[in-house]
Amino acid sequence: MRLSSPRIVIAGTAAAACAVAGGIAVAATNDSAKPVAKTGASAQTADPNAQVVVHSEGASAASVQAFWTPARIKAALATKPKDMPASEVAPTSEPAAAANAAPEIDIEGTSPDASTSAANTKASTQAVVNTRVWTKHGRPPARTIGRLIAVDHVDSQGTWYSLCSATVVTAKNKRTLITAGHCVNRGKNGGWLSHYAFIPDLPKNKKAWPIQDVVALKGWTQKGDFRYDIAGARVRAQIQRTTGSQGIAFNFKHRRYGIYSFGYPADLLPSGKKLPNYNLLRYCSGRSYPVNYGGGSIGMGLNCTMGHGASGGPWIYGLSKKGYGRVVGVNSTHSLRTNQMNTPNFGSVAVAVYKATAK
Repeated sequence: MRLSSPRIVIAGTAAAACAVAGGIAVAATNDSAKPVAKTGASAQTADPNAQVVVHSEGASAASVQAFWTPARIKAALATKPKDMPASEVAPTSEPAAAANAAPEIDIEGTSPDASTSAANTKASTQAVVNTRVWTKHGRPPARTIGRLIAVDHVDSQGTWYSLCSATVVTAKNKRTLITAGHCVNRGKNGGWLSHYAFIPDLPKNKKAWPIQDVVALKGWTQKGDFRYDIAGARVRAQIQRTTGSQGIAFNFKHRRYGIYSFGYPADLLPSGKKLPNYNLLRYCSGRSYPVNYGGGSIGMGLNCTMGHGASGGPWIYGLSKKGYGRVVGVNSTHSLRTNQMNTPNFGSVAVAVYKATAK
């Protein structure tokens, strides 16, 4: 069935950790100082929207580590995620040029430095549209996927947090995460979040790894264009040594793959049904299909009901019995009328994000 022309609804990724009117109150923090943003552009291309923007927090590693106390982590995780951006993008035919495109980068996943056997962690190959809880923790893929937390803003009511999902991917610096652009920046010149941190393998683990800087694209930060809804984050420590990593690949040969999508959703879309625990890792699986993002950009769609909070979670191709595969997309948008979830094309712009983050 042909969908309508693109309809985009953008909303902030933050939710209140202090909601007095709703009967839930979390005390405001005493931290009044705000990190100093340092931004710059690199990876100049013919497309100005594809320019990479790096945002670094001015706070020291010690101060960021000190910020994420157990109480703040608990408050952040108690925040209800909301607003995975909604879009209606139409499925499309396979682009002829894509059939002969080889991956520009194709990198395998890695085990942690102290690795144990991780055999038979793969879920059933049966298509999973109505999201299911992933129960196999302490090993890949769960060990490489986690909750991305950040402070949206602080006001008289308290601290407002943002919750998304992200993945450790193989990189020389061993500190690289991949997520969605709207998980680190509000888009349309709405500004950056702050105090980013990553909790891998939630709910088994509650340790927050502070993030040094985040990487996005001008097409997202300035225009909120979902073709550029891809971001990276650089953890302050070499997290890959502890968690291992998923591989990553770019420039699809085609758009039809056996995919596992992971994330931490708070509800199911398009129904809006609330989930009782939104800090459980969930997944969908099935075959992806090409979708038309407009402007000649062909992304991928997947039938999946994961909703708010799953943004930024990985689309993993070739998930092996050892729990490793290649990230070829991220949870970016969801239809409000069908169970279709979408990822932008992991082409040259995603390569630029990865290279800038993996330095």
